[in-house]
Amino acid sequence: MKLKAQKRERLGTSASKQARNDNKVPAIIYGTDVETTPVLIDRKEFDDVLRQLGRNAVFNIELDGKERQVLIKHVDHSALKPEIYNVELNALKKGQKVTVPVTIILEGLDDVKEGVVTQTLNEVEVETDPANIPSEITVDVSELVIGDTVHVSELLVPKNVTVLAEPEETVVVVSAPRVEEETAEGDAEAAEPEVIGEKEE
Repeated sequence: MKLKAQKRERLGTSASKQARNDNKVPAIIYGTDVETTPVLIDRKEFDDVLRQLGRNAVFNIELDGKERQVLIKHVDHSALKPEIYNVELNALKKGQKVTVPVTIILEGLDDVKEGVVTQTLNEVEVETDPANIPSEITVDVSELVIGDTVHVSELLVPKNVTVLAEPEETVVVVSAPRVEEETAEGDAEAAEPEVIGEKEE
């Protein structure tokens, strides 16, 4: 995908607010071999990029007649309404590897026959080349039973993707339901005999 950008002539809060009112998104392009440049991009076009390519999108951006491949590094959203405040775009050079966060998705939850599945790690950082960034990492938990755990070292990723988290870090754990314990305690309390007619001293 390709987006066109224009250099920002005015900076500051009021200028950014006016840009958003004009359906533009304030952004900044930076990289190891480029000059940091504040720009404006079309909001609808950028929404399309996010929808089609996700938060780690790599795409081309055209500025002053020249194209650069960029990676979305950060998107600053409004806390009160569905609006993008600012975007950081990392300009990539040929052969450069990138470090990005990737979401971990659990599959087969409905097939777990016993135990409570708890996901203790929702995403991991990976290092890879821009063309091979995974959209997500899936973990099949359908065959897990009480006492089983899944660690970072067991995550299935393409061979050209390196997971940067500690290998022994826990991703998923299956534990026994606590409901049975609570029920047992409740039954024990209910079984205690009530003393009737005990005199008060």
